[in-house]
Amino acid sequence: MEIQEFSLERIQSLYENLVELNLSDSGVHPYKLKELLTAEQLQQLADLELGYGWTNGSTQLRQSIANLYPGKCADNVIVTNGSAEANFLMAMSLLKEGDELIVIVPNYMQIAGWARAMGVRVHEVALVEEQGWLPDLDKLQEVVSDKTKILTICHPNNPTGSTLPLEQIQQLADFAKQYDIYIHADEVYKGAEFDGNELPSFADVYDKTIITSGLSKAMAMPGLRIGWLVGLPDDIYLAWQRKDYTSITTGAVSEYVANIVLEPDFRKKVLQRSKDYLMANLALLQEWAAQNSDWISFVPPKAGGMAFLKYRLPINSTELAHEFRNELSVLILPGDVYGLDGYFRVGIGAPTDHLQEGLSRISHYVRTHHLDKR
Repeated sequence: MEIQEFSLERIQSLYENLVELNLSDSGVHPYKLKELLTAEQLQQLADLELGYGWTNGSTQLRQSIANLYPGKCADNVIVTNGSAEANFLMAMSLLKEGDELIVIVPNYMQIAGWARAMGVRVHEVALVEEQGWLPDLDKLQEVVSDKTKILTICHPNNPTGSTLPLEQIQQLADFAKQYDIYIHADEVYKGAEFDGNELPSFADVYDKTIITSGLSKAMAMPGLRIGWLVGLPDDIYLAWQRKDYTSITTGAVSEYVANIVLEPDFRKKVLQRSKDYLMANLALLQEWAAQNSDWISFVPPKAGGMAFLKYRLPINSTELAHEFRNELSVLILPGDVYGLDGYFRVGIGAPTDHLQEGLSRISHYVRTHHLDKR
């Protein structure tokens, strides 16, 4: 098995803790435990026994997650160490050598990379920037075959922040039903829609759906490493079998906190904090982009903690990212990691003063080192 380096994660893991201003993240600036828990809960946490829990997640936590998806129960859920493990277990459970996978791109490319390593043929269907980063659904008919097993989509999208209209969600479900394939939807940004209207899950409209989500992005708690899969009980059981070979169980401390923050009113408060944070920073980014419209443009995101900016400079995006890192101590994510040179991703979930300072450094540097030389 040959595993291609996951370039998105590699560049972040190498440099995000070495720069002064990290603008590469796609989530919201994380909470501290003392902001989430009462004094009584903190004491209960201090008294918590650090033993093994349920290997598929406690019944209470699985039910709390199931409550987010109408008609689902604890048997539809497995709790994982972040959504990355959820993606891994999903691929290991549902794909095998010789299968085919349709990936709507750009996307968080973990599943595509692992599928290729497993001998799965990967077909890409692109979102169209001129249509607001929405897919050309007619292209799906060109790549589907009797070997197609899964259609995977990140929704809301990473890196563009685009969201599908309700009719396109249904059209994708109808397409999957027609060919009897799975829809895998990475919904880690669900709940951070800027208009305040949380989109339906793909699990709400199509039975043969498997969902990846977690607390890292819209919920701003990546350090808890709590993710999950939601799907048909038989498919969740397959994932559970494979989890016995990976991390065994999630952490007792993380599950304790997750049970608290997934209580409906608490979750609503957390998501409102995320939306307020992101919308204020998006306004700042839009003003900056307008001031730099001679070299930058973007389709404003509708959800999530990032924006995907198109630049007009004669330099590769990875080279540009390294320039910003080396010269400015600012980290952005190059479009190369999504297969789209000429773009870079900026996290709008960063602290506002960090975002403002980072953007200021970038525009000043570009004007003095690139635009003046054109």
